[in-house]
Amino acid sequence: MAGPGAPQRYRRIQALVAARLAQQVLQVWRELMNPAKVDASWPAVRAALMPLVRQAREQSAILAESSYLDARQEAGVDDDDFTPKGPLPLLVERLESSLDVTGPVEFKKAIAAGKTPQQAMDAAAVRLVGSTQYLALEGGRQVMQRSIDTDDQATGWARVTDADPCAWCAMLASRGPVYKSAQTAGDPRKGGDRYHDHCGCQAWPAFTNDEPFIGIAEQLYDDWLRETRGRGGKHAVNAFRRWWESEGRAAYTAPERP
Repeated sequence: MAGPGAPQRYRRIQALVAARLAQQVLQVWRELMNPAKVDASWPAVRAALMPLVRQAREQSAILAESSYLDARQEAGVDDDDFTPKGPLPLLVERLESSLDVTGPVEFKKAIAAGKTPQQAMDAAAVRLVGSTQYLALEGGRQVMQRSIDTDDQATGWARVTDADPCAWCAMLASRGPVYKSAQTAGDPRKGGDRYHDHCGCQAWPAFTNDEPFIGIAEQLYDDWLRETRGRGGKHAVNAFRRWWESEGRAAYTAPERP
């Protein structure tokens, strides 16, 4: 896994975990959910979804643990008995609440907004896939972040995006390597460890103070400086977002190389 292309390979493998989960979630939703009897059919749907999310979360965490150790070894700092930190437990209440809100509640909201039952099913499916993927990939993301925070050899991390990030993720990735000792006060791009539903980003550990930028991050850094020149705070964020949505994003959507 380690090597120059390791961060992107790691991100793509995590994306496969998310894609597989999406297929499973959609299959359960379409086969067990009855739009004519939402409240009656939902308990069976939720019961089928919960182990799928937990299994994918465990897979994501295992991938992160092995990849973190590979990155350490590649950096030449595997000379101690450091063990990556596991993810925080996924509480039953949190999982159930997330499924409820993005499943039947979303379906009923769509119906109330005038959608047909099929349109409501589709709208809820999108929300449900996004929320389940978030909880699953959180397993690996927490392993990376908690390990970086507690590893004396780690200097920080970089945010690795896919080839088509949203404006928010592109902005965060433009910071490049984020060092644990870095001062973020006044930088509107702080909070680089935040993610959202349908987010394809991952964190990758850094072990030196001169880490190279990963993927499109270096170009994004130049774009950030150019588009936000003379602006600060939310004005800088809004300027970058406007540029990204009007013309910037199109420059970064070329197919990724294997």
